[in-house]
Amino acid sequence: MSKLKKIIIVFAVILTLGIAWKLFRKVKDTDKLKIGDTSLKPTKEIKKFTDLAEIFSSGLKVKGFIEIRNFSGRDYTLSQLNIDCFTPKTETLLAEQNNIIEKNIVLKAKQTTNIPLEYTVNIVNALLMFKESEVLPADATVWQVISQPAQYWKEINMKKLTMKLKGFIVAEGINLSINMDYPLYD
Repeated sequence: MSKLKKIIIVFAVILTLGIAWKLFRKVKDTDKLKIGDTSLKPTKEIKKFTDLAEIFSSGLKVKGFIEIRNFSGRDYTLSQLNIDCFTPKTETLLAEQNNIIEKNIVLKAKQTTNIPLEYTVNIVNALLMFKESEVLPADATVWQVISQPAQYWKEINMKKLTMKLKGFIVAEGINLSINMDYPLYD
């Protein structure tokens, strides 16, 4: 009977050490997965006033990607991805991610993986984003900008158009948080 107890105890210790070793390696590799560059651009560039008026009448579509850099020596499978767009100051939700990734994305060892992102910002939220980013003149309403384009067009600074990206990416238990301001025009 005592031999059976010793065998069970040895087996339990070996099993516990194996699990602890796997957990240690995963925690050690956590710092080897990093968020890289992000590239998001409106599908229609705003070059003239009619482009701006179109956004205020139909909304804003944004497409791009986010890079995940895997510096470790092993592959990881992406299990969850949730990145939403918020206004830069009050952090009001602008848009949720449109493209749902159905297939597993493998983050190859010692490589960079681009994950596509796509958002549609509705009219009301587009107006809110333009106002909070201080793209539109502070003393003007949106109606004034649309009805008197010649007066306000020179004061509109598209380089200020910013959105906040917030969310997380989970790859085999490793959680990468995202919280960044992102300018749509450089």
